[in-house]
Amino acid sequence: MVCFEQAKRATSHDPCRAGDRSPRGAVLAGTDVSVTLRVEEFARWAVGSAVALVGERVNGSSEFSWTEMPLWPCEVGYTSNLGLKCTPQVAFYVFRLDLTDGSAAYYVPRADGRGTIGELVADEVDGCWTERGWAFSEERLEERPSEGFCLMEMSPGFQVTVYNGDFKAPDWMSGAVMYQVFPDRFARSSPTARPEGLEYHRKMNRTVRLHRDWDEPVAWQPLDETSDDPREAYFDPVDFFGGTLEGIRGKLDYLASLGVEVVYLNPVFEARSNHRYDTADYEHIDPLLGSDEDFRRLAEDAGKRGIRIVLDLVLSHTGNDSRYFNADRIYDQLGAAQGCDSPYYSWYDFENGSGEAPYRCWWGDPTLPEVNECDATWQHYVLGEGGIVERWLAAGAQGYRLDVADEIPDDVLERIRTCVKGANPDAAIIGEVWEDATTKESYGVPRTYALGSALDSVMNYPLRSALLGFAVGTLDAHQLLMLLLVQKSNYPPQMYERLMNLLSSHDVERLRSALVFGRPLRHMTREEQLELTSGTTAAQDAEAAQLQKMIATFLYALPGMPCVYYGDECGLMGGGDPFCRATMPFSASEREKRPDCGADLTAFYQNIGMLRKGSRALRRGSFAGAAPHDDVICAIRVDREEGVAVIAAANRADKPLTVAFDASSAEVGLPAEDRAALKGVTACAPMLFSASAEALPAARCEDGIICVAAPPCSAAYWRLPLGGEEQRSAALQ
Repeated sequence: MVCFEQAKRATSHDPCRAGDRSPRGAVLAGTDVSVTLRVEEFARWAVGSAVALVGERVNGSSEFSWTEMPLWPCEVGYTSNLGLKCTPQVAFYVFRLDLTDGSAAYYVPRADGRGTIGELVADEVDGCWTERGWAFSEERLEERPSEGFCLMEMSPGFQVTVYNGDFKAPDWMSGAVMYQVFPDRFARSSPTARPEGLEYHRKMNRTVRLHRDWDEPVAWQPLDETSDDPREAYFDPVDFFGGTLEGIRGKLDYLASLGVEVVYLNPVFEARSNHRYDTADYEHIDPLLGSDEDFRRLAEDAGKRGIRIVLDLVLSHTGNDSRYFNADRIYDQLGAAQGCDSPYYSWYDFENGSGEAPYRCWWGDPTLPEVNECDATWQHYVLGEGGIVERWLAAGAQGYRLDVADEIPDDVLERIRTCVKGANPDAAIIGEVWEDATTKESYGVPRTYALGSALDSVMNYPLRSALLGFAVGTLDAHQLLMLLLVQKSNYPPQMYERLMNLLSSHDVERLRSALVFGRPLRHMTREEQLELTSGTTAAQDAEAAQLQKMIATFLYALPGMPCVYYGDECGLMGGGDPFCRATMPFSASEREKRPDCGADLTAFYQNIGMLRKGSRALRRGSFAGAAPHDDVICAIRVDREEGVAVIAAANRADKPLTVAFDASSAEVGLPAEDRAALKGVTACAPMLFSASAEALPAARCEDGIICVAAPPCSAAYWRLPLGGEEQRSAALQ
């Protein structure tokens, strides 16, 4: 093992470090990528030969074909060109070293996730080589947090994303502040629900349980556990509070005060449930929410305030009581359930039933029959000229969030993109993807979401998990930094700069409760979730509120679109569905009488939202990060046109920590021009924003070395002027 130990100390490769990979990050198809494995001179005697193993997919399948690329000696070690195919794909590489004692070693991404630099591992000791790349042993994987809020799964090697050269995404998405609204629960336009909506649904023989009091708890128990009707034997989300589109329109000034530029609405089309993911009619707004004209008015008035509306589009399935399936014959037309004479029969699959249903349905739920998105009549209805996609873009929508993008085939996603961009090249396409969208596989097929022919953006749940993990202590700053740098490296810049960076949503536990309990709650039973969250103390909430300000401040310093889930700013608590879907408490009097409301942070979100909206550096600046301490994570955003760098530091420790890092170093990942701009600065950086009540000293910068005093359990920004004295003076004003 002498050879291995010598080589292990002397060998390094970091795909995010200048000089180790050229070019760094995702690359356009056809780009030559060269890599360098550094081996310090004192240990080169231990290496007999070395190769790069390059893994590419076999015909778009989940299988890899690994090619040996010879490495040639260079001044710092060994180097090679990866020889990638000139097609959009996600490829991987590792290094294999044949040591002079006859043993083999591999250089791979490190097991503990505490950096983008890899590690040298011994074959059959630390793990083994497989057809899918390097696989660590179970003992080594224990070094990597895998419970609660944790990191993504291990990669089979260092990743290279090769994307389509035609990839363009809307400029307005880059850096915009986003806000998610669950329409039934945000704001009413009258003291109760729209009477015409109630009348319509009851006429259609749909159950509507109306909450009279806006501040009542959400329903979560079965309607009737003894009922023979299967729809009443389990929790049925048919309780409504009467939120409307007009109610949202009346709160546009409030949203503007948060710096919001994009509002993402959960489904608004006609449906029987309060969540409306069981679409009944794509052609009309649900009458409980308002009219088609109400939507046009909302989009128009939002646009006057610089706010765009993005709609939730559910294409993988419909409701079984929809006009298309019509299981209960509530529509005066032939639905698919009535047989092959229906114009919609070919939309559904009656040959492969799911569970008790004689048709294929989403996750075995008979109320959600799946559609065949490859069916020509379905595609004409949704994607054809004047179809559903075009209809709502023409009505004022500025894009779509595609529900369960995993369930939609890649070629159909490409057709959706063609349709959306044909109607409005500036419209957004955001996918619901829970994992790393560059490496996602579904149904055994690697997906092409991020390669430039399908989505503009995805919901960034991996970042949510890492930020929460850092806040509650399951990840340290080095592991969070690794996630940040890997995402920057793996996503095409068009998508990376537009990632939907969320901390809560309608599908996960509320941010405040996640921070109180330090773990995911949505997989617990509803009884367990309710019992746990109802016992939150004032002290627990106060601590969680401070952590919330800390990670929100850091989130707003990152590239992408920071997204606020309605009510998080008001301190709403709760577990997963349906407890994360309570009504919005706008006033202090409402919050005081609500047991599910903690400390209000509205003013905080208004301040940081407007700061983000008005800062070129925070919205568009180049990004780099540093982890100068296990408990401190830093971000650097540099905008040379504005002549400013913004330094953000989040400290999760319960004591102040003074840290320093070299922002001009190649390791932090800034472009060379920005590193040079920082290298020449010797200045104090005045505080720009703080999530702490403490007065903070100025940060200091000298020849690229930045020193900040990070407040305890909080985060702050400092503004560092770049350039000469005249430019620094202007930037400080």
